This record gives sequence, C-alpha cells and structure tokens, in this order.
Amino acid sequence: MIDFFNINDNTLRNQVFYSNGSSGWQIWNKPSNCNLINFYLIGGGAGGQGGQINAASTRNGGAGGGSSSITYITVPSFAIPDTLYLLVGSGGASGGVQGGAGSLSYVCSIPDITSPYNILMKSGSAVAGASVTTTAGLGITSSDIILSVAVFISSYDGQTGGAGGVSSGTAGPITPLNIPITAGAGGAGCSSVGTPGTSGVILGVLDFPLLSGGINNASAGGTAGSGNNGYSTRENFIGPNFKYPLFFTGGAGGGAASATTGIGGKGGDAQYGCGGGGGGAGGNTTAGIGGKGGDGLIIITVN
Repeated sequence: MIDFFNINDNTLRNQVFYSNGSSGWQIWNKPSNCNLINFYLIGGGAGGQGGQINAASTRNGGAGGGSSSITYITVPSFAIPDTLYLLVGSGGASGGVQGGAGSLSYVCSIPDITSPYNILMKSGSAVAGASVTTTAGLGITSSDIILSVAVFISSYDGQTGGAGGVSSGTAGPITPLNIPITAGAGGAGCSSVGTPGTSGVILGVLDFPLLSGGINNASAGGTAGSGNNGYSTRENFIGPNFKYPLFFTGGAGGGAASATTGIGGKGGDAQYGCGGGGGGAGGNTTAGIGGKGGDGLIIITVN
C-alpha cells in the first residue's frame, strides 16, 4: 500500500464489513504505520419461530430468536498478516415451525473455515438458534483462537429469545442488557375459546424507544398486526458524527388472530446480530411467521 506524501488514508482506519452470504468472503488489507488493530465481531441472530394454528384448541405464539454473541479483540499489528479474509455471518431465516439459526463471523488467514488453523478469530463458539430458536450465541474463550497469547479478548454471550405467548397469556418481552444487541420478543397466542393473548415487546432503554408487538385481530379473515422491526442507532456507518452509541434490537412479536379464518401477525425483523420476533397464532390455516434474524457485522479500527 502506498501512502502518498506519507499521509495516512483515514478511510482505512475504521472499516465496516457487512454480510455477503454464506460464501461471500471479503478482503481486508492492513494499513501501513499502524500499531494496534481492533476487531469487533457480531454473528447473525436467529430467526423468530412462527405461531401455531388450529382454532379448535389452544394455539401458542412463536418464540423470539436469540441474539448473537459479541467478541472484541485487540491485537498488535505485527502479529497478523498484511491481508486477512473476512466472512460475515448471516441472520437466520424467518420461521414457521422453527426459525433459522444465525451463523458466525470469521477473520481468517486464508478464505477457508474447514480447518481451525485458518481461523484467527471468530464472533462466538456457538451460533444463535442452533438447537432451538431462543438459543443465544455463546462467546469465545482464549482456547478458541490461535493468537490468544498476543491479544486482548472480550467476549459476551448473546441474549435468549422471548417465549411465545401460551394461550391468552402474555408473550415474553425483551429487556436490553449490558450488550448492544438484543434477542427477539415472542408472538401472541390464543385460547381455545378465541381469547387472544398479548404480543411481546422490546422494552425501551435510555433514549431508545419501546418497540410494540403486533395488534390482535378478531375479524373473520382478518390479519393480525406485525411486530415492529428492530431499532438501530446505525442505519449506516458513514460520517464521523453519531448522536447515539452503537445499539441494535431484535424484532417485537406478532399479534394473534382469534377468528377461525384469521391470519396471525408476522414477527418483526431484527437489526444486526439480533433475534427476529416470534409470529402470532393464527386460526385454522395460517399463523404468523417469525421475523428474520439480523445479519452480522465486522468492524475493524486501527491506531
């Protein structure tokens, strides 16, 4: 890399990489004259589960998807190659019976994750939604990366998704914790006598808003309301001035349809690394699907 007149290119000092599919490798070249490099890795969140149908009996709302783990690594410049290959995790698919699992984000010496010796660092040790929708992503330990003796590691587990509403009860809400991503909330259920429950919400924190779940619908053939999509303080990462700190949320739960011909509400789609909202219960034929899990991110800064 050439530094004309020895002037650093500041656009290379803070770079953000987005998901490009399951085989969408991206290249990062180490800027010259840097000492420490910081890697911030978020994997894909899990998709929300869909609600249940069959108006002759109790039907429950879908569970919200779990969020990814987060890993932050600082490494001396001399310890890594001049060129690295990045694979940013994808969010899990919207769910019917089961929401899709997210995938991990990787930083590698060559574009291959089949051998652990190629993996310099990763967003977690287990993906969000691996066994069930609500499963949170698990952080890493020093044994999970090759450079552990030369780096500083901070890694945090994700958040478990909200439970789907049982019968006419209240679906699981989500309270933001001490990490800047959340799981998805659960969808509303409905009792066997057509009494709908309450959809799950994403509770507000600091200046960030409460995200409401979908509204129930009792009309024949009517569609219940969708849960709100996730909230983001970074719609993009362009420009130096940001009003709020980095923060993303999952989707809220979908509303329930209490009529036998009603359609359940969709769970809200998630922001980066977060879980999709659970779908609401439907009538005899159509329940609400879960929201999509948020894609991952890799942010690299140098100094």
